[in-house]
Amino acid sequence: MDVCFLLLVSFLSVFHSSIADQPLEEAIVVARNVELLGGWNDANPESEDVQEAAKEAVEAFNMKSKAKKYFKLINITSARTQVTNVINYKIEATIGKTKCRKSDDANIEACGMGKKVISFLFFFHIYFIFS
Repeated sequence: MDVCFLLLVSFLSVFHSSIADQPLEEAIVVARNVELLGGWNDANPESEDVQEAAKEAVEAFNMKSKAKKYFKLINITSARTQVTNVINYKIEATIGKTKCRKSDDANIEACGMGKKVISFLFFFHIYFIFS
């Protein structure tokens, strides 16, 4: 009986070592273009968040501008976003001077366009407050 047990153990060890020597299959790793964390990414200029951010940028521009008339967003050429602890936007847009004077406190959306058109690159932060 001890001889049978010894033969069984010997057989299993030889069987196990013969299986362990088999080459392993290797997985093929394919390199991909992955966006860097905190890096700048292209954004769709027609997306709702980019449109809203551009409108806020034009409002801020109108508040700080010393021009006598309001400017209005005409179109967005390109947009990029960066997510860190805030969302940063780089928006290249065209804005145009309206016929409405700042002293009139008019609705900018209803203002007619003047002749002056400017291409602008806006850079600003959007902060989210989580509650």
